[in-house]
Amino acid sequence: MAASCCGQALHIFCNMETYVGDQAELKAVSEEAKMVHRLAAQGAAAIKEVAMVISKGVNALASIDDESIRPASLDDYSKLFTELQIPPIHKDYQDDAIFANMRLAGPNPVMIEQIGSPPRHFPVTEAHYRASIPEDSMEAAGKEGRLYLADYVQLATHQAGFIPRAKGKNEQKYVYAPLALFAVHKTTGEFLPIAIQCKQTPANDNPIFTPKDGTSWLIAKTTVEIADGCVHEPCTHLGRTHFYLDPFCVAMHRQLAHRHPLFMLLSPHFEGTLFINYQAHAHLVSEGGPVDLLMSQTIGASLDASASSVETYLFDEQLLPRALKNRRVDTDTLSTYAYRDDALLYWNAIYDWVSEYVAIHYKTDADVVKDNELQAFIHEATSKEGGRINGMSEMNSISYLNEVMTMLIYTGSVQHATVNFPQWNYMSYMPNLSLGGYSPPPTSSDATEQDFLNILPPMDMSQLQMNVAYLLGTIHYTELSKYADKQFPPEEDEALKKFQARIKHIGSTIEERNKTRIPYPILLPNGIPQSINI
Repeated sequence: MAASCCGQALHIFCNMETYVGDQAELKAVSEEAKMVHRLAAQGAAAIKEVAMVISKGVNALASIDDESIRPASLDDYSKLFTELQIPPIHKDYQDDAIFANMRLAGPNPVMIEQIGSPPRHFPVTEAHYRASIPEDSMEAAGKEGRLYLADYVQLATHQAGFIPRAKGKNEQKYVYAPLALFAVHKTTGEFLPIAIQCKQTPANDNPIFTPKDGTSWLIAKTTVEIADGCVHEPCTHLGRTHFYLDPFCVAMHRQLAHRHPLFMLLSPHFEGTLFINYQAHAHLVSEGGPVDLLMSQTIGASLDASASSVETYLFDEQLLPRALKNRRVDTDTLSTYAYRDDALLYWNAIYDWVSEYVAIHYKTDADVVKDNELQAFIHEATSKEGGRINGMSEMNSISYLNEVMTMLIYTGSVQHATVNFPQWNYMSYMPNLSLGGYSPPPTSSDATEQDFLNILPPMDMSQLQMNVAYLLGTIHYTELSKYADKQFPPEEDEALKKFQARIKHIGSTIEERNKTRIPYPILLPNGIPQSINI
């Protein structure tokens, strides 16, 4: 019965597109379609239904108006939300504290790193710093570990794309590669934005903006948000979750027997991943598809960035505790980092579950070395003729096996949830985070509200992004730790029950944390699927 209900909900969702007139406006989703938010059904049929949403829904959504229709005011973006409730971010996206929190709990919360001082090509002065925190100094903040940088240098070489309009009237888009400086307030502990440079090379027409620069500061923050989206979608999201697990999915099916304990452990966390990745490649990131239309850069630049993000994602360095330490964000100096704090709860719980599971099947390090199927699995995933995953150590110990299994399960569940499900909350309202920029960055501190409107997308691209964000950011299928009956033999029951109780406790912990911080509901247990299946 559950599977039938699930199929019906997805069928309704797929048929939500009703186009009106020459502008091909998309009517909002019906109330019935909201059933799709929490898919409870199990099995391959549900995965296929979700893929149908991608293949049919996305193709239908990717329509282009003959002419660019620009917003007359910010209200035009709000008017797109006719039946769906507009996300709360529309009320306070201009607040500096909210902008800063997007680096800690937004769709791409992995960009900041602690620094001692700004790099030479980002010549922030003490005067710039005190425009944000008058009673502090940048030198003191650097020495005390309170200074942080988000650098989007990887976008500096990306070719800007355009929207193909009728009669060759192409609409140009712009790629930004900003640097943004943040600091922790020495008395309140608040994480605050200090300064933004919209391009990498300092120049008279590329000044440093601070909170005192009015609308120019707002536009500078917008270039950061657009750049964040242009890294988030092809790299942090698509490359380092979806595509990163592809080689492991293939190697698991080719090298591990279905009765192998590691196949039984991993298979629920790889369910639907290859299938959804194929659908994404065919319909979402294809030429002329939504990613091509929405992103600032060309589709070629996006795909190159995705490939590079996988190649440079060194496995051992991305184990969550080590990745946080490498960015120097693992200390209490940054006291409110919701992604870090919640994700670590899951990492430790998964590690403990994996360790107890592995201990039942591997008694010594020699057992790991002698497991030919395990060794073949790792070899295929890392071989230059295979998956080409870089940065993995030799599989020669139980402790390393525990880390590898934890990394794979964590990436397919928690990390993907982290970067996928904020899309509706933060990326559906264009003034907060558009994936494309439509004017050059500001060159002085006298920008106007019209200049802000000019950098935002036209109405058809806004509607496209809004609906793609809904499609990708609200479908949940399965839930972490809730495995199918008899997925594991009876000897695993005790360890599994402990893991499930741990996940439930994590939910309670996060709910308590959300009472004393800007709420971060993304990593509540009911929002984390077992695998990448959307």
